[in-house]
Amino acid sequence: MKSVLYLKPNTIIGDHYKSELTLSSWKDFQSRQGSYNSKDDTISTGIVSVYIRGNQVDYVKVTSQEQINAIEFLFSNADSMRDIVLSELIAELPMLKEIYEDSIPDIQDVSDFKKLLGLSIIHVMNSHKDGFSYVGYEFGCDWDEEHGFGIMTHKDRVIKMGQADTSFDQWITYEDNGTIKEEEEKWNVENKSVLQKWATESKKPWWKFW
Repeated sequence: MKSVLYLKPNTIIGDHYKSELTLSSWKDFQSRQGSYNSKDDTISTGIVSVYIRGNQVDYVKVTSQEQINAIEFLFSNADSMRDIVLSELIAELPMLKEIYEDSIPDIQDVSDFKKLLGLSIIHVMNSHKDGFSYVGYEFGCDWDEEHGFGIMTHKDRVIKMGQADTSFDQWITYEDNGTIKEEEEKWNVENKSVLQKWATESKKPWWKFW
């Protein structure tokens, strides 16, 4: 349970707990703690926001053991996770340069990213596998200030990389841990009334939507 002590006191925002974590591994990168992952300072001190997706038991939000295990893992392996994440990004550079062209300079080493990006939010998901929750890394970056980029991981394995929303997309984790059909059925039941309303309204003439 000691990993909880790494975090500052939590506040509840919607379905999440929000906290902060200091990771020296991300020190001296850009500080991206402004709104929508914007720069709020020149250099990061290693402080990042942490969103822990809430599990609810008897109307009380709790942090699961799988989430605690994941926080412990990311804290204890922060240096290696930084290198894994940035090495994966280097591998994707040829594709990214086709999209963003001159917005991305030549990168030779993971340290070259320090002036280009910063870790904004760590998302500790409530979906899990083999006793560890999935963890998403959300970044702000110079080459796409609007969308940023994100990576979903499980322990030291990169599941998927994309824009910032990749770092908190639950469906990526469901696909990986084999529960996607179960979760789709659950979602359909929970949103049945919404789906029925949409199906009814979609049959209306366009002028009746306003």
